[in-house]
Amino acid sequence: MSRRWIVDATAMCALVALALLPLWSAFQDARFWVTAGGAILVGTALAVVGAARRWSVLVVAATVVVAYFLVSSALAFPSQALWGVVPTLDTLIASATGVVRVWKEALTLPPPFAGVESMYVVPLVLALLASVVSVSLALRARLFAVALLVPGAALVAAIALSTFDSVAPAAVGAAFGVVALAWSVWRTRRARSTDPVDAAGPAPTRSVALPVVAGVSIAAIVAGAGAVGAAAATAAPLGDRQVVRDHVVPPLELHDYASPLTVFRKYTKEAQDDGTLFTLSGLPQGARIRLATLDSYDGVVYSVSGAGSGAGTFARVGRRIEPVASGAPAHVQVTMGALHGVWMPTVGYLTSVGFDGSDAVERDGALHYNAATGTALVTTGMAEGDTYAFDTVIPAAPTEEQLEDAAVSPVTTPAPQRVPDDLVAAVDTATEGAETPAAQVRAIEAYFQTNGYFSHGLEGQVASRSGHNLARESDLFSQPQMVGDDEQYAVAMALMVSQLGLPVRVVMGFSGKNEGLPGGTVDVTGEQLHAWVEVPFEGYGWVPFWPTPAEDKVPQEQVPEQRQKPRAQVAQPPDQPQEPAQLPPAPPVEDARADQTTTDLAWLWTTLQIAGWSLGAVVVLFGPSVFLGILRARRRRRRAGGDDHAERMAGGWAELVDTARDTGTPVGAGATRREQAAALDERFPEAGVGALAVRADAGVFGAGTPSDAEVAAYWNDVDTAVGGIRRSVRWRRRLAARFFPASVWSTLFRRRGRRS
Repeated sequence: MSRRWIVDATAMCALVALALLPLWSAFQDARFWVTAGGAILVGTALAVVGAARRWSVLVVAATVVVAYFLVSSALAFPSQALWGVVPTLDTLIASATGVVRVWKEALTLPPPFAGVESMYVVPLVLALLASVVSVSLALRARLFAVALLVPGAALVAAIALSTFDSVAPAAVGAAFGVVALAWSVWRTRRARSTDPVDAAGPAPTRSVALPVVAGVSIAAIVAGAGAVGAAAATAAPLGDRQVVRDHVVPPLELHDYASPLTVFRKYTKEAQDDGTLFTLSGLPQGARIRLATLDSYDGVVYSVSGAGSGAGTFARVGRRIEPVASGAPAHVQVTMGALHGVWMPTVGYLTSVGFDGSDAVERDGALHYNAATGTALVTTGMAEGDTYAFDTVIPAAPTEEQLEDAAVSPVTTPAPQRVPDDLVAAVDTATEGAETPAAQVRAIEAYFQTNGYFSHGLEGQVASRSGHNLARESDLFSQPQMVGDDEQYAVAMALMVSQLGLPVRVVMGFSGKNEGLPGGTVDVTGEQLHAWVEVPFEGYGWVPFWPTPAEDKVPQEQVPEQRQKPRAQVAQPPDQPQEPAQLPPAPPVEDARADQTTTDLAWLWTTLQIAGWSLGAVVVLFGPSVFLGILRARRRRRRAGGDDHAERMAGGWAELVDTARDTGTPVGAGATRREQAAALDERFPEAGVGALAVRADAGVFGAGTPSDAEVAAYWNDVDTAVGGIRRSVRWRRRLAARFFPASVWSTLFRRRGRRS
């Protein structure tokens, strides 16, 4: 392998690694670099072998596909691979489906992605493709600068898939630019050379025109770039960094999953069978176990909306989760028992979570978490024997003194669609004399604790209907005695609090009852099932309230006889046919669609702004050089492609002289070719310029006309001499000659002078 190949491959690997650096913020673990680094090495090796053996594009593409399926087992799906390396049927299927689905998941799964194996397909594919294509272009393409577009595209993709908090964006951009520029300059030196060793000639003689013209051009480009940068900085403030995930709504359909509150009474009845729902170890003393957080009431059921703001949103998560609250840390392990369904018991607000056992990969892939509500959902459902562990933080509960003057947090929860009239009428009575929001919420809590009675409606208890629909909640206030359990009281209190205009939600969960043994093992049964209410306060988060009366506060004995009369009235639910006429939901749907449309248009406008400023910067930076390059290419085609062979010979000599002028070598404009050759031979003795001058004079002034073969051979020798001249000057001269050719500038100035 030649030195050029080594430098080209190394430069492309470095650029691809720098391009993927912003994506690390979405993973934040060392395994990301193991995957990306391994893919870069594999891709580079394939590109080098393909260039050495002159493989076609189709052959290289086929080897890349095969390599992807072979290395993805070790780099992306080691837990499903044999010995962590050898591909299996599971890894092949995961690799095939992952390369299609992972891009959508990368935008909906909240970072960090650590622990979600399928997500490592993202750096694997980006690194593999970018390294193969960029190295192949650098080694094979005649226009080598095209190779820089590939790491640039990878950088754009990494930024789009990353998070708002990127990794030192200024440093990454500067390093990317330095490596790209250094490689471009090095390749420019060798553009017309096959000799791996650069010739070092004597220091060039400075010309007056070139430094002035180049200096003015560089200054103009720097000034233009500064103006574009300043304008872009003004138009896009630092805090408005945009990534694609900010405009993607997670696709989970919560309507497909029934509210767990609808089976509240079922678990309390089954508690008599002493069935263990699940077992925890490591539960802190006094901590409550959360099953689901409910925030939307439609008159039939209190459900999980995931509508944003205080209701939060559900999204797939990895093993690590960004904390949203502060408090006492804890590590809890859970083993599922008789509790089935999609809702997953948790404590506090999770910072990491992971399943164990044979179904761990499937459960991890189905896990969705709502960080705002602390609710976890597994779309495949939980089964007996499933085990998982999580790290969490449990916020401290504020004291009454702290809560007294606290303001309600500015979050929103969905307003209830239907509320019983009797409940609305009781709000003023319950909150009489309470002035602050905290006092009003406490007053409503005390109202139910004081006036209500407790009953699950089980055998041997006072009759109490299950459910929390509009009719059941209305009965709670219309009957002679207020009788119910956590299900009815928590919903009733939440509806009352919502009438005050405060955000509120209902939580269904369990009490730990670990009897003061921190870290002890707890067998949770239906007897520990509860529901409570939470209201958010500034500085304290969501504060729990317990409206359910004490379990030993039971109704009077005559209540069962009195309930014989209400049964005739309970038949009053013939009014329920009014429930289908739910007109209020229509406006929120329209509003949501309007908001979504506004968001989409704002995202489009932001994208157009970024694209416009980027295009403007590219035009300002590279426009002059591209323009001069086009003029120089046209001039060469005109000189080498004329019909007159003598003029083509003269044009070859003129091309040689202009190249010398571009590199800063003064050549007399009025001198003969042989006089010019003498000056050039003194400066570039190895270029063989003198013989070219003689041949040009012979072709122009000789008796015969040069043949096509003689002209073609002359131009080949001119190109060889031009390459020798460029190699004999310092790299800065070569760079200036490439991007700011003095011969083209001087021609433009002369034409403008003649016109004036």
